[in-house]
Amino acid sequence: MAEVIVKVNGRAFPISCNDGEENHITELAEYLDIRVRQFRSTGTVHGDSKLFLLAGLTAADELFEAVNRLEALEQEVQSLKRFYDMNKDEKQKSDIQIAEILDNVTSRVQDLTAKVEANTAKDTIIPS
Repeated sequence: MAEVIVKVNGRAFPISCNDGEENHITELAEYLDIRVRQFRSTGTVHGDSKLFLLAGLTAADELFEAVNRLEALEQEVQSLKRFYDMNKDEKQKSDIQIAEILDNVTSRVQDLTAKVEANTAKDTIIPS
């Protein structure tokens, strides 16, 4: 376990955390301190408890908004995946149909070429 000292509203708080989380905890405390100072600067909020409560509520509100945006984006991604999968299947069907048509056209061209060559061969035979 590690311990980090963070400052919020000018007061130091020792916080225990997992090893390697010290910087993250410090960043979170700095974020909270910014919110506390914003409320304190209005001059309308008095007392540490209320400052911390309002800062926490503001952070929670921002978190809820971010979660809602994330959920909306995840739904949009799922919708796009479904659309892609649907169109992928249609494209595969179209590719198969195009390949079949090309095979038929190729076969017809080969048949016509053979007939033309046969007729040309008949016309070029010189009677004896």
